[in-house]
Amino acid sequence: MFQLERMTFHYLPRICNHCLNPACVASCPSGALYKRGEDGVVLINQERCRAWRMCVTACPYKKSYYNWNTGKSEKCVLCYPRLESGQAPACFHSCVGRIRYLGVMLYDADKIEAAASAPENELVDRQMDIYVDPFDPEVIRMAKLNGIADSTITAAQNSPVYKFVKKWKLALPLHPEFRTLPNLFYVPALLPGMATVADGVYNSTSKSLWGGIESNRLPMKYLASLFSAGNVNKVSDVLKRLMAVRLHRRGVTVGDLKPEEISGAMQEIGMDTETADAIFRLTTLATFDERFVIPPAHREESIEMLENTADVKGNTGFGFKEKPARGL
Repeated sequence: MFQLERMTFHYLPRICNHCLNPACVASCPSGALYKRGEDGVVLINQERCRAWRMCVTACPYKKSYYNWNTGKSEKCVLCYPRLESGQAPACFHSCVGRIRYLGVMLYDADKIEAAASAPENELVDRQMDIYVDPFDPEVIRMAKLNGIADSTITAAQNSPVYKFVKKWKLALPLHPEFRTLPNLFYVPALLPGMATVADGVYNSTSKSLWGGIESNRLPMKYLASLFSAGNVNKVSDVLKRLMAVRLHRRGVTVGDLKPEEISGAMQEIGMDTETADAIFRLTTLATFDERFVIPPAHREESIEMLENTADVKGNTGFGFKEKPARGL
C-alpha cells in the first residue's frame, strides 16, 4: 500500500514509509520485523521481538521506537486491521486538511536491489522505474500469474498515488539517499504570493501575481536535499508543473492573468488543460473514495496475517493471543 502527502507550506508530516528495502527489517537479529506480502505493510511480531532495539537505530527516518512498558519495539502499522476491512488508516481518515492519500501501485520486485544501489544522481529515476503501468496488458498478465487479485489490479488502476507519482510526476520520496526506497511520497508546497500594503493598497511584490519558482521562499537546494538527493532539477520540474496548474486555474476562475503567461507555463512542461483540471480536481476537491482506494483483503492469501492478529469471532482483529512479556 502506497501513501502520499501534500505539504502545507513549511509543515512536513512524517509517518513510517513502509519501505521496499526497509532497513529495520534487515537489522533485526530475531527476525521479528517483516514486510507483509499482501499489502507491503512493515510490522513487528511482538512475540518474536527480543528488545535488541537495532531497528530503532537502523531506521533512518526514526519511525521505530522502544516501548519501555512492554519491553518491545513498536512502530506505525498503517492501521492494517482497518485496511483489511476497507477503511483508511486513522491518521488518514482524521486529517482535516485532507492532505493524505492512499492507494496501490504495482512494482517489479526484481529491480529493487539495482535501484537501491544506484548512483545518487539516479536514485529517484531508478525508484520510479520500479513502479509499472497497471493498464499495460503484459503487466496485468504477469500480475495475475503472480497471484494478484483482479480487485487489487483495479485498485492500482484507480490509485490516486499512481497518478501523482507516475502519471503526473508531482510527488517525490523523502530522502531517497537513504536507499530504503520509501513508499511515502510528497507533493512539495507552492507558497503564496508575496505582497505589501502601501497607502491602503494591496499589491504583490513580484512582477506577476505570483513570482516564479526561482523566487520561492523555500530554497530550492533545501527542497532538493529532502526529496531528490540534492537534484535541484527534479524539484524544479515538480514546482513548474504545480505552478502551471495554479496559473491555469486562476485564468479559469478569475481571468486576470495574461493568456501568454498561462500558455507559456503550460507549454514549458508539456501539460494540457485536461491534465491541469484533473490535478486540480484530485488535489482540492477529491472525495473520500478518490483519496483512499483500498482493495478488499483476501483471507485465503493471508494465513500469516491471521496468526499474528488473533482474528477470531468477537475480537477486534488487533492484538495477540498471549500477552507480551519482558525479556526472553
